[in-house]
Amino acid sequence: MDDIKSFLKTHYKEICITASVGIVLVKVIKWRKKRVKKNYPPNTIIHHQIGRGPYAPSITPFAVKLETYLRMTKVPFMNEHDSLTNRSSKGKLTWIEYNGQEIADSEFCIKFINKTFNIDLDKNFSDEEIGAGRAIQRMVDEHLYWPLFLIRWVYDPRQGIDVGKQLGFSSWFMSLGVFFAKKQSYAQGVGRHTEEEVLQVMDEDLQALSKFLGKKKFMLGEEASQTDCAVFGILSQIHWHGCGGASEKFYKKYPNLSAYCERMKAEFWPDWDDCITHGGTRKAPK
Repeated sequence: MDDIKSFLKTHYKEICITASVGIVLVKVIKWRKKRVKKNYPPNTIIHHQIGRGPYAPSITPFAVKLETYLRMTKVPFMNEHDSLTNRSSKGKLTWIEYNGQEIADSEFCIKFINKTFNIDLDKNFSDEEIGAGRAIQRMVDEHLYWPLFLIRWVYDPRQGIDVGKQLGFSSWFMSLGVFFAKKQSYAQGVGRHTEEEVLQVMDEDLQALSKFLGKKKFMLGEEASQTDCAVFGILSQIHWHGCGGASEKFYKKYPNLSAYCERMKAEFWPDWDDCITHGGTRKAPK
């Protein structure tokens, strides 16, 4: 009995978070079973995502990536800000629906859009350029994302940066974020490294992006490509949601990346101010 009491006392916080996560998951699963499909306009991409962000259109890079692609291709689409409680079948926060068919994961969504609407944004690029673009896309989606994830939820709060206040998260939501960031990044592998090593990884990735971009207008040249959506999605989280933390410190070393973000915003998000909450001071109209 004493051992049990000691364990409960030592791991009280972890037990509470785990219990909270379990309760939320059970509620979401029950809700998904009961949810009734809405009637949406036919032949229209329904982009399910979480609500608008304070300074960028979303606090998740993959929603910014996918919506930028939808804007770039000019296919008919509408946003549904419901995925905190209405996740995809794969548990993803960013997913699409088209005439009742559901597709999860931003990359599979883009493939579906390309096939359905016969789109090829890379047709004017060489095989070499397309290959380089794919490598860059994989680097930001599958590699750079993880240091950014850890910095936002774990490292910056340790340094006294109130990420929750700046991004509009409750203390309860922040606790869940820290729990998932540690667990998922450890399983992925990046979370097994020291903080210093993770920060080095981020700096090296940003440096690689900066060198690859150089003086070009977009990642592959004078025309925007599918690669730009992934890069802009990730960089938007540092450029507008860096919270003055470690990621922002490294990012400032590469001014061409900052200029690139402003170009992408001007080119594809002319209604940007209507797609953010301006620090949580008002509801985004779009």
